[in-house]
Amino acid sequence: TLVVHDWGGPVGLSVVKEVPELIDNLCILNTVLPCRDDTFLNHLVNMFHFISWSAAIFLFQTHLPLQYLFRGYASIDYETSRGYTAPFPNYRYKAGVARWPQLVPMLPWGCKRIIEDMRSTKRFLRTWHKPVLMMFSDDGISGCGASKELFKSLFPHGQDIVIKGGGYLLQEFKGEELAENLIRFLRRQERRQSSIK
Repeated sequence: TLVVHDWGGPVGLSVVKEVPELIDNLCILNTVLPCRDDTFLNHLVNMFHFISWSAAIFLFQTHLPLQYLFRGYASIDYETSRGYTAPFPNYRYKAGVARWPQLVPMLPWGCKRIIEDMRSTKRFLRTWHKPVLMMFSDDGISGCGASKELFKSLFPHGQDIVIKGGGYLLQEFKGEELAENLIRFLRRQERRQSSIK
């Protein structure tokens, strides 16, 4: 079972098309698949928060104050934000954090290779008939609402659950609810497989 959230969308879902035989179930949480297929204006509106995040990264580069950005961006408390910054003891460890968002195709003339990979991923996922669970919060950051509709169109057979008050970092605010939903989903798949045998 592959669970994807945040960067897991563009990174993890693109892996699905490479090794589909290794994955039996998909669970998709508050993420995007930036294909740049919508109009430029809609894209800017839907990705406003990500654009703001990218602007902060462009401004600070490897000196990005992650702890404060996470607290403002995801409304998490001080102690929790320290956990998100733990892998980066000083600015020298933040090169990936500074570079990664620049790879997301924000503009029509963005990296054609990445845009094509995202579109190829989308085409492949249209053929995916294995079980899918989608859990998006009702108050996530902009971009997720549009992406949720995209995923629902890609997986009409998928189960769609709205997590009330989950925020963007669902695992922080609704971790137990996520776990319960995922366990129920997986047990249902197990029973289905057992009945087939």
